[in-house]
Parts: sequence; C-alpha cells; structure tokens
Amino acid sequence: MDRRKFLGKSLFAAGGLTLAGGKASADEKTAAAESKPVMKYRTLGKTGLEVSEVCFGTYGWQNTQVLEMAVEAGVNFISTCADYQNGAAERAIAPAVAKHRDRLVLLSGIDCMNDPGEQEMLEKLDKSLENLGTDHLDLYVPHQADTMENITNPAIPKAFEKMKSSGKARFLGISTHSGQLEPMLNRAIELGYFDIILCKYNFMEYKTQMKIFERAARNGIGVVVFKIRAGARESEVKKLQQQGLELFYARLRWALSNPHVTSVCAHLSNFTAVENSLEAVSRKFSLNDSRILEDYRRAFDSSYCRSCGICAERCPRGVDVASVMRYGMYFKYYGFEKEAMARYAEFPASARPLACGNCDAPCEKRCPHGLPTRSNLLEASRLLALA
Repeated sequence: MDRRKFLGKSLFAAGGLTLAGGKASADEKTAAAESKPVMKYRTLGKTGLEVSEVCFGTYGWQNTQVLEMAVEAGVNFISTCADYQNGAAERAIAPAVAKHRDRLVLLSGIDCMNDPGEQEMLEKLDKSLENLGTDHLDLYVPHQADTMENITNPAIPKAFEKMKSSGKARFLGISTHSGQLEPMLNRAIELGYFDIILCKYNFMEYKTQMKIFERAARNGIGVVVFKIRAGARESEVKKLQQQGLELFYARLRWALSNPHVTSVCAHLSNFTAVENSLEAVSRKFSLNDSRILEDYRRAFDSSYCRSCGICAERCPRGVDVASVMRYGMYFKYYGFEKEAMARYAEFPASARPLACGNCDAPCEKRCPHGLPTRSNLLEASRLLALA
C-alpha cells in the first residue's frame, strides 16, 4: 500500500466519503468511526509516559514517510540508537520530530557491548540530539547489553545522572537479547536505577520470563519487548506462508496479552504494516491465534536457534555463536542484509566461524534442541561475508 492509498483508506474510515464517492451521512460517519481500528496506549511503568502498544522500531530503516503515517495513525513511541545505520536512522526520524515532538516519546541510546565510558555516552547523546533535532530524549537506553558486565557497567548510571541534570534525558533503561537473558533481567531489576527494560520476547523461549515481568511491574519498571517473530521463518513452510497476515496478528496479540508488557517494538517497513498493526491491536489474543502459533512452534522447534549460548561454552575456538546466528537471521529472514553485513564486518576474526569446517563440532553435542550448529554457522558466515 502506498501513501495515497493509505490516506484514502483512512479518510473513508473516518467517515468522510461514501463508497459511491459522495458525502457520508451522519450515521455513516458514526458507523465508520466505530469500526475503524485505533491505536491503544499503556503506561510505561513509573515513568508515567503513555505510549502506543506498538513502538516504531528503526533498526535497518530510513523511510521517513512511513514514520509520518505511523504517527498520524497513533503510534507515538519511537525506538532508535545512535549506532543504527551510523546515525542515518536518527536523521530519518528528525522530520517527524520537527512536526510532532510534543506527541512523541523518543528512545535512543548507544551500543554498550564494548562497555563505553561516561564521556563517550555523553558525547554520543549530544550527536543523537543533533541527529533527531530535539533538545532531549524521553528515554536513554544503552543497547545490546549482552553480558553481565554490560548490564552493570558503572559508567551508565553516572552518565545518565549528568544527562538528567542537564535536561537532556528523562528516564533510563537497558536493552538485551542475551542468551542469559533471564539472570540479566533480574540483575537489571536489582540494580534499582533502570526505569524500563527492553528485551527479546516470543512464544518459543524463556518460560519463566513472565515472572520476571511481574517482578519488574512490582518495582515500577516498564517493559518493552522485541523479536516477537521467533526467527521469522514462516517463508519455509507453505501452510505458514498462507497464514501470513494472521500470523503477524497472532504474534503481536500474544505479546500484548501479557498485562506487564507495555509496548511491542515492531519493524513497520511500509504503509500496509502500519495499517496491519492497528488491526492487530484492535482485537484480543484468540484461540485461533494460539493455534497459528502452535503450528509455527511445531514447524521450527528443532531448528530455531534460541541464542541460549550453551553451545558456545564448548567451542574450542571462542566463536561468538549467538551473534553470528543473530546477524545471519537478520540477513536471511528479516531483510536487514546491509546492516547485518556491516555488523559482521566489525567482528574480530577470533569471533567468526572460520575454522568450523575442520572442527568435530562439540557445539552440536551440547545444543539442547539438536540443531546442526556447525552447518548453520558456516551458512551464516557465507551470507554475511558476501562482497
């Protein structure tokens, strides 16, 4: 769906026109308004911020027009990072910020997997504000905190206190999709200075994660989730391909069926995706949604990498299995080819699966799901290293 069709459909849904092209009656306008899907909002923990149930994610994205339509449709929550596309994502957000800053909740941060220092965070925040065309962030969130050292980096609260006192950031969060996600989330809650947590959440992993979300809620910590697609593998199974849109609805509704989840960060790449997100949140998770997710689970239970990190413990060469698999997934299934390749290019040689072809693969013997880890790593490496 292009911008013109999206706007035309929105105008009709608002009751401005009849199907015949004439002016709508008062009754027709009322009926159209009542049937139009609308965005819903939840309170983000103790921050008190009212955010849309769908958050506009910007990894691998630069389409300002789609963001404009999302804002017009009621999406008021935007998640980005200084390191997404080397700042291009933030710059693409700027036109919407210039028009709608008072309506938006802006989240940005910095990749923290290399444990940045206080000064680096402060300098990158200033660059983010320049890119976005605003004088403050609503939420400052270090991204990719994938080790306990990342989560507990003392520079994070120190830098944030300076950001807050200068009025450049209002609240602090942390983001992770580590294989050790559960203990890391618990540690983030224990630290006491994070206002929100962002993390991977889907119907195939981390059975006790819901209890952690309950604990976060008791402590006034808001919860934002991403990677609800569990690998986005549906293109490999004809039945799931045919369910297409219904599968999109089911994933989103499943995540939002948890009352402790405030918002789902989604990749809204076009106008149709914006419209579909509105339709998804307009109805509750259903028995049919549950059946669709169970079909997906059965199809990929023994081939979907959960990035649990257990196999990496047995790797004799220190390959960063979880990261290689994650960026391979971005390339093959998410449509983020350039971004995934750029991230992989930054990997040190020691973290790449360069010697996997001549290894007896102790990782495969360790995998709790019986995945062919070695061949998966070699395929990912081949894709990501394309010239």
